Amino acid sequence: MQAVMGIRFSSIDNLLEIHNKEANRSYWDLNWNEPGGKDTFDVPSGTIFQVVCSDGDKVELSFLQPYIPETKMLPLNIDKRFVLLHGNTRFYNYGIYERLAGWPDFNLNQTRVTFKLRKDSFQFMAMADTKQWLMPSLDDHLQQHCTQLAYLEAVLIHTSQNPEFRGQVCDERYVFDEYKFPA
Repeated sequence: MQAVMGIRFSSIDNLLEIHNKEANRSYWDLNWNEPGGKDTFDVPSGTIFQVVCSDGDKVELSFLQPYIPETKMLPLNIDKRFVLLHGNTRFYNYGIYERLAGWPDFNLNQTRVTFKLRKDSFQFMAMADTKQWLMPSLDDHLQQHCTQLAYLEAVLIHTSQNPEFRGQVCDERYVFDEYKFPA
């Protein structure tokens, strides 16, 4: 499995959650199924590493997971790419998904890249200039601090280090109670 294990920025040694195992600080995943079949959750792992480009201005890395026919894996070649530019405080990542003629049909329902940021440093959500708010901590989502609601991500917070969150519903995207919604 290829995962970004650390991101250094300025004086911060690692922006990713240092209490997680290195392989659980970031990951790519996908949800797919054969037509009419049951959903399958996969975390693609590149087995072929290549430096695509390395010059004074850019480094681009490739981690390719080739499709192996007659297996239960998603019938795609998945090439995970990471790009660093000289003098730039960001990095870029993208994927190249290739399906060759004759490979089995499938439905790709979701694919995503996840970075688990340090919970002691990232406690504020900003979607736009007018949509900003504090976020409950991961600890607020623990069973002893909340009640599970109708779907997995939604909880009613009972106890929290921050009294502002007590009695609020959190669905990981928004924090609100029945009277207050983000602007």
